[in-house]
Parts: sequence; C-alpha cells; structure tokens
Amino acid sequence: MDLSVQQFRSKAEQDYFDLYTKAAKALPGAGNPFVAALREDAIKAYGRLGLPHRRVEAWKYTDLRSRIDEVHPLIAVLGAEVSDAALDRALGQAIAAFPAYRLVIAEGELRVDLSDMSALRAAGVEIASLAHVLEMPPEWLKAKLGQVNPREDDAVLALNTALMTGGVALRLPEGVNLDKPIHLIQLDGTGAPASIFNRNVIVAEEGASATILESYGSLGVTGLQRNAVTEVRVGDKASIHHIKLQREAADALHLGVWLVSLGADARYNAFQLSLGAALARNQVYVGFDGEGSSADVSGACLARDRQHCDTTLVVEHRVPSCASRELFKLVLDDEARGIFQGKVVVAPDAQKSDGKQMAQALLLSETAEFDSKPELEIFADDVVCGHGATSGQIDEDLLFYLESRGLPEPEARAMLIQAFVGEAFEVVDNEVLREAFNAASAAWLGVQAD
Repeated sequence: MDLSVQQFRSKAEQDYFDLYTKAAKALPGAGNPFVAALREDAIKAYGRLGLPHRRVEAWKYTDLRSRIDEVHPLIAVLGAEVSDAALDRALGQAIAAFPAYRLVIAEGELRVDLSDMSALRAAGVEIASLAHVLEMPPEWLKAKLGQVNPREDDAVLALNTALMTGGVALRLPEGVNLDKPIHLIQLDGTGAPASIFNRNVIVAEEGASATILESYGSLGVTGLQRNAVTEVRVGDKASIHHIKLQREAADALHLGVWLVSLGADARYNAFQLSLGAALARNQVYVGFDGEGSSADVSGACLARDRQHCDTTLVVEHRVPSCASRELFKLVLDDEARGIFQGKVVVAPDAQKSDGKQMAQALLLSETAEFDSKPELEIFADDVVCGHGATSGQIDEDLLFYLESRGLPEPEARAMLIQAFVGEAFEVVDNEVLREAFNAASAAWLGVQAD
C-alpha cells in the first residue's frame, strides 16, 4: 500500500502515519490476514480523515491538530516493576486496594504474573491478552473486534485499530454472573515520552453480568500519549456495570473511546471519573440494537490549572422501548476548560424511546471555562426526551450558612463541592467503589474524606 501520496496538514498527522508504516510488520497479528486487513482499512480511514480539528463539528472545542505538536514512539516493553506502592501512587490507595479480579496492563502488555487469570477462568470467563490472541483470533473475537457500534468518521478510533498493541479480550459466556468486579489496571511505564494504543474487547452473552472497572494511572513516563478503546457488547438480558477512573500524569494526553452495543432487555450502567492528564477526551458511543433495554452513562471531571477535559457522548435509540439517562458533573478551577457534548438520536422506528441528559458545571474561578452542546435528533413522534445544562459558582448563601455554623471557609467550600459531584457518584452501585471515588475527590480538594 502506497502511503506516500497522502498529504497531511501538520507534522503530527504525518508522524502518526509514519508510526504505523514503521511498526506494521511487528504489530501483533501482522501475519494474520484478518487482523492485517483490519489494520490496513483503519490506516486508510485515518489517511482520509487526518487529525480532527475545530472545523470538524464534533471536535470544535478540542482541536487535536493544533494541540499535538509531535507524536512519541510506541512504548518499549521493558517489564516495568509494578509494586503495591507504585499502584498506590498511580491509582490512589483506595482504588489500588479495591477487591476485584485484577488484570494489570503495563507498557501496553497484559502482565500475567500480576493478574488473576486463573481465578477468572475458574469463574467461567474466557480471558486472553489481546496481543497474543491477535495472532490467531477465535471466531467470537473476529465477529466483534471493530464491529461493536462501529464508527467510520472517528480518526482516533481508526488510529487505535491500526496501531493496537495490547489489552484484553474478555468473554462472559451465557449465564455467567461474577461474584466480584474485574479491575483493568492500565499503566504506562517509566522513562522517555511514549505512545500507548490499548484495545479491550468485552462480550457479555445472554444473561451474563459483571462489573468492570478500568483505571488509568502513571508509573512515570513523561509526556504519555494514550489512545485507549474499549468495545462492549451487552447481549440479550445481560448486564454490565462499566466504570472508569482516569488519573494519569499532569502532562499526559488521554484519548479514550467506548463503543457499546445493547441487545434486547439488556442493562448498561457506566460512570467515568476524570482527574488527570493535560488533555483528556472521553468519547462514548452507545447503540440500542434490542428492545426493552436501558443505559445510564454518567460521569464527573475535576480539573484545575490549564487542564482540558472533553466528554463527547452519542446515544442512538435505533429500536423501540429503550431508555437512556446521562448526568455529568464538572468542577473547574484556575484556567481549566471542561466540555460536554451529548447527542441523543431517536430513529424513525424507535417509538416509546425515553432519553434524558443533564450536564452541570461548578466554576471555582473566573478564568475557568465550560462549553456545553446538548443535542436531540428525534425522528419519531411517540417519545419522551429532554436535555439541559447549567453552570455557576458556589452558592454564597450556603457557604455563609456553613461558616456561621463554625466550619472554616476552606472546609465549607470543600463540603459544597463534594456534595455537588457526589450526586454523580450515586450511580455507582458498588459501595466500596463509590467511597473510593469520594476519597479521590476529597484528595483532589485537599481534605480528608469522611
């Protein structure tokens, strides 16, 4: 394939192309015709799209073409030490100690020595390193990889498909219900600036259920550039609770994509908490493909200094009688910028659809910025849909009331901020994890959790 004819508008755009051409023959599954064709189609799509920029409507607030000056090489797999102390620093003690089946992905590689592979298999789960299974993918993976709610216009997704090097392939067979959550711990390494392209594929077959926590932290790479994609297929009558914590280093670039497809009578509850990275873009695409299903996609972002946090969500009601709910909370200080773009699309035949979304921002400084773009595209007439967005500062009357009861001003402010984001945490049904998120928000505020 001749890639030299492509003309890009920035050095970084060309760098991503060059990264693929240099690494293609050494990427996992390079010798497998199915995987090789998938990668080639993806890099062609990227060549057509280029890096997204402000003239692309979905990226008007997050111009990657201007924000990325250079592209770092793929991370070297050096077998970085992952001690308990390192996990505490990377994720916070409460998250690191979260009781779960642990899967550790460091430097883009699934670390079998640090993961509960045998315990998961004993519980009935099919689990494998994506890098290994790409050499000879099973039929269930070939049917889902790149096929769960696919997007043809997403350059970040196309780059991930072309360059995916590590992650997990996880299948919950029919009727499997796990007794404790799965914790996907995704770390960088140490040393020079590097890029990581993670890909996780999760399939819950009919009647299966699980809670899955994805956490992203740093072991010490400077200038990390992460592109992470998770595909989730929720089968008929299956249930997935999907949670994400992102607290990577302050100079990191984090581009995350969740692709979700729901069968009939399925349940999908999702929550994302963003604390780290200089620039974080979280994209969630949810598609209803079976009647009688529901999805709750919520999240919170705490940002300060010059952090940039963008959440872009598209929920597509393609069939009748499905319900979706979205609630996102942002706390922005200093010159931080928060973005929420939420679109609910109701197809002509998707009668009895019920979709509601809300985004709320708390601005702690006059220089913080919140941009919100809620959208409804409704092509059916028997629906209940709505959206809203609010932004404001801390209520001075409430602050005065708490201070008049003897609370120092910093503690009173922290209490009000935690109450604000705490509403979003309520959608996390695991009490231990909910308290861990409360502790994380308290640490961000510089106070002790209750």
